[in-house]
Amino acid sequence: MTSITEHNSGPRTLRTMRLIAGGLLVLMAGLFVLALYRPGGGPAWSYVAAFAEAAMVGGLADWFAVTALFRHPLGLPIPHTAVIPNNQNRIAVALGEFVSVNFLAPDVLKDRLAREDIAGAIARQMADAATSRRIANGVADALPALIDLFDDETVAQFLKRQLRELGRGARLPAGLGELIRFLTANGRHQPLIDAAIREAWQYLEAHSDDIRLQVKERTGFLWRAIGLDKRASDAMIAALEDTLVAMAADPNHPVRERVTALMRKFADDLQNDPALQRRIEDMALETLSHPGVETYLSSLWADIKTTAGTIAGAPDHPVRAALAAAIVRGGEALITDAPVRDSLNLRLRAFLTELAGRHGADAGRLITETIKSWNTATIVSKIEQGAGPDLQFIRINGTLIGGCIGLVIHQVSIWLAH
Repeated sequence: MTSITEHNSGPRTLRTMRLIAGGLLVLMAGLFVLALYRPGGGPAWSYVAAFAEAAMVGGLADWFAVTALFRHPLGLPIPHTAVIPNNQNRIAVALGEFVSVNFLAPDVLKDRLAREDIAGAIARQMADAATSRRIANGVADALPALIDLFDDETVAQFLKRQLRELGRGARLPAGLGELIRFLTANGRHQPLIDAAIREAWQYLEAHSDDIRLQVKERTGFLWRAIGLDKRASDAMIAALEDTLVAMAADPNHPVRERVTALMRKFADDLQNDPALQRRIEDMALETLSHPGVETYLSSLWADIKTTAGTIAGAPDHPVRAALAAAIVRGGEALITDAPVRDSLNLRLRAFLTELAGRHGADAGRLITETIKSWNTATIVSKIEQGAGPDLQFIRINGTLIGGCIGLVIHQVSIWLAH
């Protein structure tokens, strides 16, 4: 509704101002006629006639000037009229160059952006709950359309090719080695060992009877007769339990340190041992060549499409709220983290400046070609709707100021005559 109202208000205002300016000119003409045939005479009417005559001259001159910008006055092909239609191409070139040189030139944009906190503005928008919700809703609503742009089979084949490329050469083992190295740095892998200890404890509790049975089956008849198999299995289970308890309680337990050393050695081998790298590459390629992988990738893509459609069809879906909350948290974090904000500002300024350097001239050419492509009626209509009301004020001012000047000239002529 806003755009329709704005579109209609322009012509309506222009029409009103034209009526006012034209009505004032008609009024001056009527006043001039009345002064010429003044009933009863009197010196005051000479001033009225002088004012009205000069006002008509001023109003008509400004009407001619304003009209000549857009069309031929009275349809007469007077030279240097219809200025805008006759100079459409030159105006288009000048406007395109004006925008590209004064707004999109890299040096100009760089100086302007140096004073702007772009990252801060983005962060404040992200931290606003209403804005973040609109962003989240926009993303959620756009996902199905974006996903539908891709053919299912093409996506599955693409993912499979990317996985195969990842599995070739030393990239996969080197990446795994770097991941393990990262985990073992500063004890980041200790939670994994803790989880393994818990799993081992649960396994031991759940299968202690199986362990005793296996020990009994491997023990001779004589040892079973005197109960040695039971004592041996109980001792073994108790020793394992004590070891697990000690490992859980001591972060520097020798077993933990041994596991850490093995992980670090394995990470080094993954990055430096060609034989191990080839074995992992062969295993990866063999796995990825299995028909089940392609089936899984196809089903995974189908699940993604289904989930995206479900989110888009549910205005109150939890994913929307979660995405909006994540955007807010990101904005709040960026607001409070000045170093990150400064770093992001530097990168955004450099990116926008480089973008202007690459495409600023293209934007100017786009403006030029767009204006050139408009027909004459379109460009005249757009400019007249934008500047027309103010130009009608020129006519009004010209009429009134002309009248005042006429009074001055009339008074001066009287003084000179005496």
